[in-house]
Amino acid sequence: MAAMAETSGPSLRCRILTEEFHRAGHDVATCMAEDVNFKCIKGIRNYALTVPMPFGLPTPIAKRIFPIAQKLGMTSRVTVDSFDQVLFMTGNLDYRYLKKSVTSIRKAIQDFHPDSIYSEFNISAMIAAQIEAILLYCTVSYPTQYEYAHDTRWSKDLNRFLREISLPTVNSALQLFDRAEQLFCPSIRELEPFSKENVQYCGALQAAAYENVRVSPKNKILVYMGNGTIPVKKMQRVICEAFEHSDYEVYIASSYLKKEDRENVHIAPRWDFHTLLEEAVLFIHHGGQNSMVEGLLHGVPQLVVPGKVFERKYNAKRIAEHHAGLVIEVHEFTAETIRNKAKKIMEEDTMIASAQALGRKFAKEGGAGKIIRGIESF
Repeated sequence: MAAMAETSGPSLRCRILTEEFHRAGHDVATCMAEDVNFKCIKGIRNYALTVPMPFGLPTPIAKRIFPIAQKLGMTSRVTVDSFDQVLFMTGNLDYRYLKKSVTSIRKAIQDFHPDSIYSEFNISAMIAAQIEAILLYCTVSYPTQYEYAHDTRWSKDLNRFLREISLPTVNSALQLFDRAEQLFCPSIRELEPFSKENVQYCGALQAAAYENVRVSPKNKILVYMGNGTIPVKKMQRVICEAFEHSDYEVYIASSYLKKEDRENVHIAPRWDFHTLLEEAVLFIHHGGQNSMVEGLLHGVPQLVVPGKVFERKYNAKRIAEHHAGLVIEVHEFTAETIRNKAKKIMEEDTMIASAQALGRKFAKEGGAGKIIRGIESF
């Protein structure tokens, strides 16, 4: 899935999976929008997609309005109740975008001649695969499935397009996932208990690279809020107030902030999460699936600020239920609350042990290799 906003999970999983397919001896190409989350993959051809504009707005308007909305914290005030709404808000369900992106993917298929397509939450890829009669495989998560939460209001443009190309219409875009041969969940059953038979758990895609690595002593706190949870300037101010002059080295990652060092607080658009999490005592994040998985894979307890987004709220709840961390609501996002909850997490051995236990389960599920073997078996 592409977006104008920062959403690193899907693009990271695409890179890992692409590299693993390539290492396994397969010819592989990507079809990704070169948005803020995109990184080139050495030796791999990318058939570039257009970046969708929020709400399907004209590009000049979207590029002016969206950054302003981000800075003012307007995106954090929106309640998001389903993945249908996410797709609509990011512009992935806009009629003009669907038509253009599906055409681009079909041209890539006709040029590259793949045996199968793997969709990382990309609706256009699912449609293109069906038109071209190519085997389809998809990433899925428990809260993004139709049965968990859906909203039929956002399917008007999608169904208009499906009717034009003579494909069956849907109540929700999420029903397109059910047209895949196999679904792969980058998690574990304990956190995402699917009842569908065609869902395979693969844990963390990068499990093989991280398994059994432990660094001591640990003194780092990693902070990543993604997009649409806490206004970025407020997040920066509160985190600095909470941890400046403490014994911890604090690393804030945000593509909306410039690189800066304030004594023990370090800010940059990106950090090497693998290296930092190996030395971290706490991971403060927005509740995105990829952030949750990375933190647990490294055995790091978490302080989750999910905001008003349904998927993040689900993930935060599961972390708390498994005693691997605590949740902070938006109205609680103060330096004092963060300090107190962080102290509780870092001093409670049971939370650390729970995070490590879940991390071991993630590492044993097979990662990207399990997806590759599953697709090869078809």
